[in-house]
Amino acid sequence: MSVVTDYSCHWSFKEVVFFGVSNHSANRAPMLAKDKSRPESMESVAAILTRCKTSLIEDWLVRSKEDLGALCHLHLSDEERTGHLPKLVDDLVARLARPKLPDKDSDAIASPAAIEHGKLRRKQRYSSAMLIHESRILQVTIFGTLHENLSTLDFSLLLLDVMIIADEVDAQLTQTMDAFAKAGQQSAKASKLHSI
Repeated sequence: MSVVTDYSCHWSFKEVVFFGVSNHSANRAPMLAKDKSRPESMESVAAILTRCKTSLIEDWLVRSKEDLGALCHLHLSDEERTGHLPKLVDDLVARLARPKLPDKDSDAIASPAAIEHGKLRRKQRYSSAMLIHESRILQVTIFGTLHENLSTLDFSLLLLDVMIIADEVDAQLTQTMDAFAKAGQQSAKASKLHSI
């Protein structure tokens, strides 16, 4: 079973759009009437992610323990597993708040949190495959959070926001992997110096 390619629960872009469009129509008003805990007005994707950040991180933790549990022989506390997520979600929300279409391949924000995450995961003895899978779990969790909030989701920018989410999470992963690789190179150089 491949860590990178075997996913028990993966939301594709088409599924997000399909579920969004199919649930957007007739069922929207009754859903709002039944659930008093949700806001009565429509919310942007950024607002939903901000409001649901704590539950999103909790859901990510459950999913990561299930998916990476057999592979992650490391004994990490919940804080050690999730400490990077609040800032990464904040970076994503900041990117979503920018009102323009991306004008280049990636309009991602430089993320010191993603860089520190890569360095930390190297120290925690993660593999690169585990980092990639962790990032995929984040995307699945974000799309799951949006799906759970369809009754309040403002659909006017949904497609653009989904595109931005995918781009930002990928950009964060790129920065994390770069820092992870550089930390490994530095560690290898230090080991060679100590052996001389």
